[in-house]
Amino acid sequence: MKQLLTVLLLVLVWPTHAQASNGDASNHEQSQRSQYEQELFKLLSRLNEMTGVPAYSVAVVHKGSTVASVSSGFTNLEKKEKSHRESIFRLASVSKIIGATMLAELAMEGKLKPDAPIGEYLPQLDRKYHPISTRQLLAHISGMPHYQAKDYDLYKRHYDSAIEALSTLKGRNLLSSPGEKYHYSSHGYTLAGAVQESISTMSLSESLPAFVARWTGRKTPIIEDIRNLAPNTSKLYSLSSSGASEEEFGEKSYSVFGAGLSATAADLAQFGYQVIDRSHRNPALKALLFSPTYTTAGTAVGTAKYQLGFGWRMGEDFQGRKVYHHAGSTPGARSILVLYPEEALSIAILSNASWVSAIDEMAYSLASLYLDSAKARDLKSQARYKASFDESNGSGEIKCTDDQCYLANESTSFTRWLNKFNANGKPVTDWPIYAYSSERGDRLLMVNKVGIRTLLANGDADHYSSTIGKSKTYTIQLIPQQ
Repeated sequence: MKQLLTVLLLVLVWPTHAQASNGDASNHEQSQRSQYEQELFKLLSRLNEMTGVPAYSVAVVHKGSTVASVSSGFTNLEKKEKSHRESIFRLASVSKIIGATMLAELAMEGKLKPDAPIGEYLPQLDRKYHPISTRQLLAHISGMPHYQAKDYDLYKRHYDSAIEALSTLKGRNLLSSPGEKYHYSSHGYTLAGAVQESISTMSLSESLPAFVARWTGRKTPIIEDIRNLAPNTSKLYSLSSSGASEEEFGEKSYSVFGAGLSATAADLAQFGYQVIDRSHRNPALKALLFSPTYTTAGTAVGTAKYQLGFGWRMGEDFQGRKVYHHAGSTPGARSILVLYPEEALSIAILSNASWVSAIDEMAYSLASLYLDSAKARDLKSQARYKASFDESNGSGEIKCTDDQCYLANESTSFTRWLNKFNANGKPVTDWPIYAYSSERGDRLLMVNKVGIRTLLANGDADHYSSTIGKSKTYTIQLIPQQ
């Protein structure tokens, strides 16, 4: 009887113990996540103040799990509606990489030949467009122009399909022969959307939701329809010295793949992770999306900062990590999606104003806090600072409140230059800084008029720097109290 009671006791106690252990692990993970989210919220809240942008939403997905989803500010200033996880923002040109990925799926199914002339899929086109390939459209080497004076009426009419929107091309001439030169062009993505519709035999309003359901099962991205905006869609704002003012919604249906999608940051980051995961499991998809595109002369398409693949940009962050990305800007929106393929991390940043920003550097700064397991450091023991940039030097006090420290009266040529952007009142004189220690060295994050920038430790105690532009360096040295 004693043995039977012992066995029964073990049976009853064991599940309870196991559940408690799982709960402890979950609580620890939640604690780690909330610490990261708390840092992101502090940074974004300061950024609202510095830039005048009414709302931000940031989401970070790592290995399929959302490790942060943070929003700050207001999606409706008049009604004081706060930005939140379900807030929907315009994607602007981030729409391009979603369209490119949809076309890549058709290629994987053998339905699209990336280098075939689009005249095979759209014989109704003006014959001068027939030789262009889909790959050339997505890498902006088709010869198609970007916006022109004849586009004054683009935003006034709604188009039910990309094929219908081909009428917006208005017979415009190519700027160069297909494959010859890089010319950024949203009109090229109007053509790409029409290719998608021709092959799939569905309008984008049918094929996009089906694509999103297959890839993430989420509600967004969606095609923005200004006649019937989705619930939780943010208002659009423009910035001036008098603050943020509301903008009207203009049509984007003329180029859904070019700039016509909207999403929540959380759903967009999950889509980004699916791109990482599926391309990792399918080498052919990875090669299509992320191999450099070349001109007919054999030159890789891109800039000093990135190369262009199948619509996606490939480069490195400020620590040399490989990244795939695309940013966007349009009335009422500034956006970016960045993938870290080797770390299986995706970060999305969305906002509701078209502001001047180094949004790629900002994304790298926020992502690296997580990737490097950064821990916040207290700066209140620091009394003064020295700053320098391009033979311009400055010094002053470090002022601290309960939860914030500033470079007081920092006026090197770098901060004077920053004050020219996103004018929303008086010029900034005190610049917020946050200090962190991490697995990959100490760093300072500086919140400024064009985003959030990381300055890495140089090896000396409390001496930090960041490369600005091609070759100039901004440095900050923190001087402790004596």
